[in-house]
Amino acid sequence: MGMSVRETQSQYGESGFVLVTSLIMLSLLTLMSLGMYFASKSGSQTSASAQTSTEAYYYAESAIYYISWAIANDAEFDNHTYSGSYVASPFGEPLVPANASSIGDFLELQNYLWDPGPTGVAGSSAVDTDATVYTAGQVMYFDNSPMANRYLCMEDYTLFSNCLDVSLSPGDTNRIQPSMYRISAKLPRYIKLDMASTGVITPSIPPLPHRAVPVVGEDIPLNGAIVWITAVDATDAARDIEIYPLDPSTVYGGTAATACIGGTLPNCPCTAPDPIDNTADTNYTDFMAAWACEANTGTWIPTYGIVAYAIGYVNGRPSHLIRSVIR
Repeated sequence: MGMSVRETQSQYGESGFVLVTSLIMLSLLTLMSLGMYFASKSGSQTSASAQTSTEAYYYAESAIYYISWAIANDAEFDNHTYSGSYVASPFGEPLVPANASSIGDFLELQNYLWDPGPTGVAGSSAVDTDATVYTAGQVMYFDNSPMANRYLCMEDYTLFSNCLDVSLSPGDTNRIQPSMYRISAKLPRYIKLDMASTGVITPSIPPLPHRAVPVVGEDIPLNGAIVWITAVDATDAARDIEIYPLDPSTVYGGTAATACIGGTLPNCPCTAPDPIDNTADTNYTDFMAAWACEANTGTWIPTYGIVAYAIGYVNGRPSHLIRSVIR
Protein backbone atom coordinates (compact mmCIF):
# COMPACT_ATOMS: atom_id res chain seq x y z
CA MET A 1 0.00 0.00 0.00
CA GLY A 2 1.32 3.44 -0.80
CA MET A 3 1.94 6.05 1.87
CA SER A 4 -0.45 8.94 2.16
CA VAL A 5 0.63 12.53 1.58
CA ARG A 6 0.11 13.30 5.30
CA GLU A 7 2.48 10.48 6.39
CA THR A 8 5.19 11.60 3.92
CA GLN A 9 5.08 15.20 5.19
CA SER A 10 5.34 13.94 8.77
CA GLN A 11 8.50 11.97 8.04
CA TYR A 12 10.08 14.94 6.27
CA GLY A 13 9.24 17.15 9.24
CA GLU A 14 10.84 14.73 11.68
CA SER A 15 14.00 14.51 9.58
CA GLY A 16 14.27 18.29 9.46
CA PHE A 17 13.88 18.54 13.22
CA VAL A 18 16.66 16.01 13.79
CA LEU A 19 18.96 17.91 11.44
CA VAL A 20 18.36 21.24 13.19
CA THR A 21 18.84 19.61 16.58
CA SER A 22 22.08 18.00 15.44
CA LEU A 23 23.39 21.32 14.14
CA ILE A 24 22.55 23.03 17.44
CA MET A 25 24.24 20.28 19.43
CA LEU A 26 27.28 20.41 17.16
CA SER A 27 27.52 24.18 17.61
CA LEU A 28 27.28 23.83 21.39
CA LEU A 29 29.97 21.17 21.42
CA THR A 30 32.17 23.37 19.23
CA LEU A 31 31.70 26.34 21.56
CA MET A 32 32.43 24.16 24.59
CA SER A 33 35.56 22.81 22.93
CA LEU A 34 36.75 26.33 22.06
CA GLY A 35 36.02 27.48 25.60
CA MET A 36 37.99 24.59 27.07
CA TYR A 37 40.87 25.28 24.64
CA PHE A 38 41.16 28.95 25.53
CA ALA A 39 40.70 28.22 29.24
CA SER A 40 43.48 25.64 29.04
CA LYS A 41 45.71 28.04 27.07
CA SER A 42 45.10 30.84 29.56
CA GLY A 43 45.81 28.47 32.43
CA SER A 44 49.06 27.37 30.81
CA GLN A 45 50.13 30.97 30.26
CA THR A 46 49.25 31.85 33.85
CA SER A 47 51.15 28.83 35.09
CA ALA A 48 54.18 29.71 32.95
CA SER A 49 54.06 33.33 34.17
CA ALA A 50 53.82 32.18 37.79
CA GLN A 51 56.74 29.82 37.27
CA THR A 52 58.85 32.60 35.72
CA SER A 53 58.02 34.95 38.58
CA THR A 54 58.86 32.27 41.13
CA GLU A 55 62.18 31.46 39.45
CA ALA A 56 63.08 35.17 39.27
CA TYR A 57 62.23 35.59 42.94
CA TYR A 58 64.58 32.80 43.97
CA TYR A 59 67.31 34.12 41.68
CA ALA A 60 67.00 37.56 43.29
CA GLU A 61 66.90 36.05 46.77
CA SER A 62 70.03 34.04 46.00
CA ALA A 63 71.70 37.27 44.87
CA ILE A 64 70.87 38.90 48.21
CA TYR A 65 72.48 35.99 50.05
CA TYR A 66 75.48 36.13 47.73
CA ILE A 67 76.10 39.85 48.19
CA SER A 68 75.78 39.43 51.96
CA TRP A 69 78.48 36.78 51.83
CA ALA A 70 80.63 38.76 49.40
CA ILE A 71 80.75 41.94 51.47
CA ALA A 72 81.52 39.97 54.63
CA ASN A 73 84.17 37.69 53.15
CA ASP A 74 85.98 39.97 50.71
CA ALA A 75 84.96 38.70 47.29
CA GLU A 76 87.53 41.16 45.88
CA PHE A 77 85.13 42.95 43.58
CA ASP A 78 86.94 46.15 44.49
CA ASN A 79 89.98 44.64 42.79
CA HIS A 80 88.08 43.09 39.90
CA THR A 81 89.80 42.52 36.54
CA TYR A 82 87.61 43.10 33.52
CA SER A 83 87.16 40.61 30.73
CA GLY A 84 85.06 40.61 27.59
CA SER A 85 84.77 42.50 24.35
CA TYR A 86 84.65 45.97 25.89
CA VAL A 87 86.97 46.99 28.69
CA ALA A 88 87.34 49.97 31.02
CA SER A 89 90.05 50.82 33.57
CA PRO A 90 90.00 48.47 36.57
CA PHE A 91 89.87 49.56 40.19
CA GLY A 92 92.51 48.43 42.66
CA GLU A 93 92.70 47.73 46.35
CA PRO A 94 92.05 50.81 48.52
CA LEU A 95 94.91 52.43 50.40
CA VAL A 96 93.32 51.77 53.79
CA PRO A 97 93.32 49.61 55.73
CA ALA A 98 96.74 48.11 55.17
CA ASN A 99 95.32 44.57 55.21
CA ALA A 100 92.54 45.36 52.70
CA SER A 101 93.45 42.34 50.60
CA SER A 102 92.78 39.93 53.43
CA ILE A 103 89.67 41.28 55.19
CA GLY A 104 86.03 41.63 54.19
CA ASP A 105 84.75 44.54 52.14
CA PHE A 106 82.50 45.59 55.02
CA LEU A 107 85.51 45.99 57.30
CA GLU A 108 87.23 47.93 54.51
CA LEU A 109 84.23 50.26 54.36
CA GLN A 110 84.57 50.98 58.06
CA ASN A 111 88.03 52.36 57.32
CA TYR A 112 86.83 54.35 54.33
CA LEU A 113 83.46 55.53 55.56
CA TRP A 114 83.49 58.89 53.78
CA ASP A 115 83.79 57.44 50.27
CA PRO A 116 81.99 54.06 50.09
CA GLY A 117 81.69 53.73 46.35
CA PRO A 118 81.83 55.38 42.93
CA THR A 119 79.39 58.03 41.83
CA GLY A 120 78.94 59.58 38.41
CA VAL A 121 76.54 59.24 35.51
CA ALA A 122 75.12 55.80 34.81
CA GLY A 123 76.06 54.48 31.42
CA SER A 124 79.20 56.58 31.32
CA SER A 125 82.84 55.56 31.65
CA ALA A 126 83.47 58.70 33.72
CA VAL A 127 83.36 56.70 36.96
CA ASP A 128 86.53 55.00 35.82
CA THR A 129 88.30 57.79 34.00
CA ASP A 130 87.30 61.14 35.49
CA ALA A 131 88.73 61.93 38.92
CA THR A 132 86.04 64.57 39.51
CA VAL A 133 83.38 61.88 39.89
CA TYR A 134 85.11 60.00 42.71
CA THR A 135 86.82 57.07 41.09
CA ALA A 136 88.51 56.10 44.35
CA GLY A 137 85.41 54.59 45.93
CA GLN A 138 85.97 51.64 48.22
CA VAL A 139 83.58 49.15 46.59
CA MET A 140 82.81 49.05 42.87
CA TYR A 141 79.25 47.72 43.21
CA PHE A 142 78.29 50.35 45.81
CA ASP A 143 75.85 52.86 44.31
CA ASN A 144 76.60 56.24 45.84
CA SER A 145 75.34 58.31 42.94
CA PRO A 146 73.33 61.45 43.85
CA MET A 147 69.86 60.58 45.16
CA ALA A 148 68.11 62.82 42.65
CA ASN A 149 69.79 60.94 39.80
CA ARG A 150 69.23 57.38 41.01
CA TYR A 151 66.89 55.26 38.98
CA LEU A 152 65.92 53.09 41.92
CA CYS A 153 65.90 54.25 45.53
CA MET A 154 63.80 54.41 48.69
CA GLU A 155 63.18 57.93 49.96
CA ASP A 156 60.53 60.50 50.84
CA TYR A 157 58.73 61.52 47.63
CA THR A 158 58.76 65.18 48.66
CA LEU A 159 62.56 65.09 48.74
CA PHE A 160 63.21 62.95 45.67
CA SER A 161 60.34 62.37 43.25
CA ASN A 162 62.26 59.62 41.46
CA CYS A 163 62.32 57.37 44.55
CA LEU A 164 59.87 54.82 45.89
CA ASP A 165 58.10 56.25 48.91
CA VAL A 166 56.92 53.49 51.24
CA SER A 167 55.00 56.00 53.35
CA LEU A 168 52.52 56.56 50.52
CA SER A 169 49.41 54.45 50.09
CA PRO A 170 49.46 52.01 47.14
CA GLY A 171 46.95 54.11 45.19
CA ASP A 172 48.74 57.42 45.65
CA THR A 173 49.46 59.04 42.28
CA ASN A 174 52.83 60.28 43.58
CA ARG A 175 54.08 56.73 44.02
CA ILE A 176 56.80 55.88 41.54
CA GLN A 177 56.76 52.43 39.95
CA PRO A 178 60.22 51.93 38.45
CA SER A 179 60.49 49.81 35.34
CA MET A 180 63.13 47.08 35.32
CA TYR A 181 63.33 47.32 31.53
CA ARG A 182 66.95 48.03 30.54
CA ILE A 183 67.67 48.97 34.14
CA SER A 184 71.30 47.80 33.83
CA ALA A 185 72.03 50.79 31.60
CA LYS A 186 70.80 53.12 34.34
CA LEU A 187 72.98 51.76 37.15
CA PRO A 188 76.49 53.06 37.89
CA ARG A 189 77.75 49.66 39.10
CA TYR A 190 76.37 46.18 39.76
CA ILE A 191 77.42 42.54 39.99
CA LYS A 192 76.07 40.13 37.39
CA LEU A 193 75.38 36.64 38.72
CA ASP A 194 74.88 33.88 36.17
CA MET A 195 73.13 30.97 37.87
CA ALA A 196 73.24 27.51 36.31
CA SER A 197 70.62 24.80 36.88
CA THR A 198 73.30 22.90 38.81
CA GLY A 199 73.41 25.71 41.39
CA VAL A 200 76.77 27.09 40.26
CA ILE A 201 76.94 30.90 40.47
CA THR A 202 79.36 32.76 38.21
CA PRO A 203 79.87 36.41 39.31
CA SER A 204 81.28 39.28 37.25
CA ILE A 205 81.09 43.07 36.99
CA PRO A 206 80.15 44.36 33.50
CA PRO A 207 82.56 47.07 32.27
CA LEU A 208 81.61 50.66 31.60
CA PRO A 209 80.03 52.26 29.75
CA HIS A 210 76.90 50.20 30.21
CA ARG A 211 75.15 49.60 26.92
CA ALA A 212 71.73 51.16 26.34
CA VAL A 213 70.53 47.86 24.91
CA PRO A 214 71.94 45.20 27.26
CA VAL A 215 73.46 42.07 25.77
CA VAL A 216 72.27 38.86 27.40
CA GLY A 217 75.23 36.99 28.79
CA GLU A 218 77.42 40.10 28.97
CA ASP A 219 75.46 42.97 30.53
CA ILE A 220 72.69 40.85 32.04
CA PRO A 221 72.38 37.13 32.78
CA LEU A 222 70.27 34.70 30.78
CA ASN A 223 69.19 33.17 34.07
CA GLY A 224 70.35 34.73 37.31
CA ALA A 225 70.37 38.20 38.80
CA ILE A 226 72.06 41.57 39.03
CA VAL A 227 72.75 42.99 42.48
CA TRP A 228 74.24 46.12 44.03
CA ILE A 229 74.40 47.79 47.43
CA THR A 230 73.97 51.30 48.76
CA ALA A 231 73.75 53.17 52.05
CA VAL A 232 70.64 53.13 54.22
CA ASP A 233 69.69 55.24 57.22
CA ALA A 234 70.88 53.42 60.35
CA THR A 235 67.63 54.32 62.15
CA ASP A 236 65.17 54.04 59.24
CA ALA A 237 65.44 50.91 57.11
CA ALA A 238 63.07 52.36 54.50
CA ARG A 239 65.32 55.30 53.62
CA ASP A 240 68.34 55.19 51.32
CA ILE A 241 70.96 57.86 51.84
CA GLU A 242 73.78 59.46 49.89
CA ILE A 243 77.23 59.72 51.46
CA TYR A 244 79.21 62.76 50.45
CA PRO A 245 82.93 61.90 50.06
CA LEU A 246 85.11 63.72 52.56
CA ASP A 247 88.89 63.77 52.57
CA PRO A 248 89.98 67.42 52.43
CA SER A 249 93.69 66.68 52.73
CA THR A 250 93.52 63.47 50.64
CA VAL A 251 95.62 61.85 53.34
CA TYR A 252 93.97 58.50 52.67
CA GLY A 253 93.87 58.82 48.91
CA GLY A 254 90.24 59.91 49.02
CA THR A 255 88.54 62.77 47.24
CA ALA A 256 88.71 66.34 48.46
CA ALA A 257 85.34 67.52 49.76
CA THR A 258 84.55 70.33 47.34
CA ALA A 259 81.29 71.01 49.20
CA CYS A 260 83.36 72.24 52.13
CA ILE A 261 85.02 74.77 49.83
CA GLY A 262 81.88 76.01 48.16
CA GLY A 263 79.69 75.81 51.24
CA THR A 264 77.03 73.79 49.41
CA LEU A 265 76.47 71.71 52.55
CA PRO A 266 76.27 74.39 55.26
CA ASN A 267 75.25 71.88 57.93
CA CYS A 268 78.46 69.93 57.27
CA PRO A 269 81.04 72.73 57.52
CA CYS A 270 84.72 71.93 57.40
CA THR A 271 85.18 74.00 60.54
CA ALA A 272 82.86 71.84 62.63
CA PRO A 273 84.33 70.46 65.88
CA ASP A 274 86.19 67.22 65.61
CA PRO A 275 83.93 64.49 67.11
CA ILE A 276 86.80 62.88 69.01
CA ASP A 277 88.46 65.77 70.83
CA ASN A 278 85.75 68.41 70.15
CA THR A 279 88.22 70.92 68.75
CA ALA A 280 88.10 72.69 65.42
CA ASP A 281 90.27 70.74 63.03
CA THR A 282 90.48 71.92 59.43
CA ASN A 283 92.34 68.80 58.37
CA TYR A 284 89.94 66.35 60.01
CA THR A 285 92.26 63.38 60.30
CA ASP A 286 89.92 61.96 62.95
CA PHE A 287 86.77 62.87 61.03
CA MET A 288 87.88 61.05 57.93
CA ALA A 289 88.45 57.80 59.75
CA ALA A 290 85.05 57.64 61.38
CA TRP A 291 82.47 60.05 59.95
CA ALA A 292 80.76 60.91 56.67
CA CYS A 293 78.51 63.72 55.46
CA GLU A 294 74.94 62.63 54.64
CA ALA A 295 74.04 64.75 51.63
CA ASN A 296 70.23 64.48 51.92
CA THR A 297 70.11 66.40 55.18
CA GLY A 298 73.60 67.88 55.27
CA THR A 299 74.52 66.37 58.62
CA TRP A 300 77.47 64.36 59.89
CA ILE A 301 76.79 60.70 60.58
CA PRO A 302 79.03 58.25 62.48
CA THR A 303 77.66 55.16 60.77
CA TYR A 304 75.13 53.88 58.26
CA GLY A 305 73.55 50.63 57.19
CA ILE A 306 73.96 48.67 53.97
CA VAL A 307 71.01 47.76 51.78
CA ALA A 308 71.09 45.41 48.79
CA TYR A 309 68.97 45.53 45.65
CA ALA A 310 68.63 42.43 43.44
CA ILE A 311 66.71 41.80 40.23
CA GLY A 312 66.04 38.26 39.06
CA TYR A 313 66.27 37.41 35.34
CA VAL A 314 64.64 34.47 33.56
CA ASN A 315 65.46 33.91 29.89
CA GLY A 316 67.17 37.30 29.78
CA ARG A 317 64.16 39.22 31.11
CA PRO A 318 63.94 40.96 34.51
CA SER A 319 60.99 39.59 36.47
CA HIS A 320 61.42 40.25 40.18
CA LEU A 321 62.96 42.93 42.42
CA ILE A 322 64.04 42.43 46.04
CA ARG A 323 65.42 45.03 48.45
CA SER A 324 66.93 43.88 51.72
CA VAL A 325 68.93 45.48 54.52
CA ILE A 326 72.02 43.28 54.96
CA ARG A 327 74.08 45.31 57.45
